[in-house]
Amino acid sequence: MFSGKGRPSRIANVPQSDASTDGSPGLTRPFRARDGGLVRLRIPGGHITSQVLRQLSEISAEYSDGLLQLTIRGNIQLRSMTLDPYGAIPASAINAFIATGIIPRSHERVRTILCSPLPSSSRPDLRPMVDELDAAIQAEPQLEDLPGSFVWAFDDGRGDIAAERWDLLYQAVTPSAGIIATSTGEAWDVLARQAVETMIWLAQEFSRLRLREDPPPLHPYQLGFRSRSKFGAKLSVQLGAGSSRAITRGHRPHVGPVGEDLLAGVPLGLLTPEMVDVLPRGEITITPWRQLLVEGGAYDMAAFRGVGYAIDPAEPWAHVSACTGAIGCVRTEVDTLAMAERLVDAATNGEVILTEDVHISGCEHRCGAPRGPYVDVVAPQHVVTVIDTIEERRLMGQDEGDVESSR
Repeated sequence: MFSGKGRPSRIANVPQSDASTDGSPGLTRPFRARDGGLVRLRIPGGHITSQVLRQLSEISAEYSDGLLQLTIRGNIQLRSMTLDPYGAIPASAINAFIATGIIPRSHERVRTILCSPLPSSSRPDLRPMVDELDAAIQAEPQLEDLPGSFVWAFDDGRGDIAAERWDLLYQAVTPSAGIIATSTGEAWDVLARQAVETMIWLAQEFSRLRLREDPPPLHPYQLGFRSRSKFGAKLSVQLGAGSSRAITRGHRPHVGPVGEDLLAGVPLGLLTPEMVDVLPRGEITITPWRQLLVEGGAYDMAAFRGVGYAIDPAEPWAHVSACTGAIGCVRTEVDTLAMAERLVDAATNGEVILTEDVHISGCEHRCGAPRGPYVDVVAPQHVVTVIDTIEERRLMGQDEGDVESSR
């Protein structure tokens, strides 16, 4: 599989977090938040069925707040879950989750895999590679110790997934070949049939090196100088010369019809039982942008609009997002979700014009913020502050790559 020597090429992935304790929650290791237990379910590639979503919605109704929360990694969270004195969720809830068929016997927390969601007759279908990688991860005991925040990614060449944060990326160049890149900046040309094997090997090398540091880094780009030098040197020997191609980075797709399918935005990423019930039987794809790609959904757009989905790129909910805020997080006293709802009401009433994305954060951590340009409002005390920030940015005509912060 590996041959040749050479220095890897450098690419930019713009990492923005620091090494810290891995607190990424899972089914058997829930996080105790302000509003109760938080469980995150990994959905590789975002690929799921409407039947499973209904099962999860029923579990949420019985053990949680009735909602399913979509994450910016294409996964699903349940909040407000009851925990026992030892911080575990009830055994009956665990059994209900297992009955859905989406919980593996091992490696539950290390299967965050992003994949370009939109169908295309001119680009390769990478869904089989997602399944192959998922199986390969579960077959390697060493990889069970990867951080829960580790992100694998497959991009079909349009750059939608490459523009997100990831640790290992395969981007297709042709149906049979592409580029593999790491968050350290290296990239190599590979055949598509070698991609999964190569990604597994890279993850194993990172897993081995990270455990030599204290604290162990969560992502390859956080490796210390000595470990990173060893990482780069070994990769050059094993993988050969770096790619001369640049990674293509694009933009997230807009909500609306995609041929016969429908890309439906989920306001604040919160799926209600009514929103789940309207889904037709069949395949659903959860995107990293709090959207659902619904097969055949374009035939009944009125039903989706009626239960609260955002299906028009011009509507306010297609542009507004927020962190969990005071309802579920101890870091802030700002009710960011209510603030976002008031902003959407203001936009609907014509009090403010939303021409770009707006993200409302309760603190400097900016959880759930989108990639790319957006109006960044931190810990606002009133919706007027949010509106003023949006108007100031619009009037100033700032560069597209900037964000505007306000308190």
